[in-house]
Amino acid sequence: MRVAIIDLGTNSVRFDVHSLGETGKTKLLHREKLMIRLGQGVFLKGRMNPAAIERTVEAMEHFRQIATGLRVRKIVAFGTSALREAADASSLVESVKKRTGIDIRVISGREEAKFIAQGVLANESIPPGRFALVDIGGGSTEISLCRGSQAQKGESFPLGTARLQQVFLKRSPPREGAVKE
Repeated sequence: MRVAIIDLGTNSVRFDVHSLGETGKTKLLHREKLMIRLGQGVFLKGRMNPAAIERTVEAMEHFRQIATGLRVRKIVAFGTSALREAADASSLVESVKKRTGIDIRVISGREEAKFIAQGVLANESIPPGRFALVDIGGGSTEISLCRGSQAQKGESFPLGTARLQQVFLKRSPPREGAVKE
């Protein structure tokens, strides 16, 4: 069976297609990352930028075409920080569904931390003892405390690169002397 996974973040959208074998073994068939900047302006205005919405819908149409060509049976799509906070998130979710048939599920920050930890713990070498996993995204940062191959606690914090840029950096590059010491 072939499955596609879409991770719709604040800055980028990731698209993976995997073949799931009968023995439970998976094989990556396709991987793509597009910088769509969905969160453009969200953390200042509370709403999505129309151009960002269109870039996102076009990316989803592109993914739908690839999924169809690869005979994908199921597409699972998750939306994260920008969609959690945008007042008009439901209009994007509806537009994507109408134009592509793809359902986007907006997940909580805690779910995001859990999924990140599960993915890392299942696919990376695990250090001994206790350790933290930190994922810095565009709109949020997820931190999971782990021991061995188990995540013991995970949280999401509203602190990401796009959010910080929007809130604190009014001009890029910043003007000389703009930061006071």
